Amino acid sequence: MIWGREVSGDANQNPVTWTRPFLHELLEAIPVSVNSLIDVGCGKGIVGALMRIYRNATRLVGVDIFPPYIKFCKKYHFYDEVYAIDLRKIPLPFKNEEFEVATCIEVIEHLPKEDGEKMLGELERIAQTVMISTPSHYFSQPGFDDNPYRTHFSKWSARDFRKRGYKVKGVGSFTVHHLPVPVRKISSNFPHLFQHLLAKRDKS
Repeated sequence: MIWGREVSGDANQNPVTWTRPFLHELLEAIPVSVNSLIDVGCGKGIVGALMRIYRNATRLVGVDIFPPYIKFCKKYHFYDEVYAIDLRKIPLPFKNEEFEVATCIEVIEHLPKEDGEKMLGELERIAQTVMISTPSHYFSQPGFDDNPYRTHFSKWSARDFRKRGYKVKGVGSFTVHHLPVPVRKISSNFPHLFQHLLAKRDKS
């Protein structure tokens, strides 16, 4: 189960019928003028698809470790380049600030904390802006989509990101139901009230 949604089956059969509830907020955070973006842990390419529709980047790169996802992204041309890379093995094969933006959406929780910290360092090296999303509360998740890499290994807090210079807000659905309207308006300042964190770090 993922936040009440049951997921199972073969990745080639497209069993997953849900998507992330905060994609509009992610898209709004990506500059309209962006020219290059790398999507780390790209999965089936939802970020790449959004970029194709709503942005005009000249270079889109997808990175994942799961062969069926890589095959899927190549089939539908969501990215200009797609690489099979194990995020636990660094350094990543890219130059310093090679990209304007790096996205890493619902990926870091699938790495042990130490490996996640190292990956953050690499994303901060290769991109001018880094955007990370992750669940705000830890929950057990085994692999799904026949993908063993979807297991959860770590929990990340707003503090974890803020100490690295990220701005963090809560996105997606609320963890607390029936919040009064005034509270809902300011609740993005209290990330733990949401099911997901969206963290953004700009070098400029």
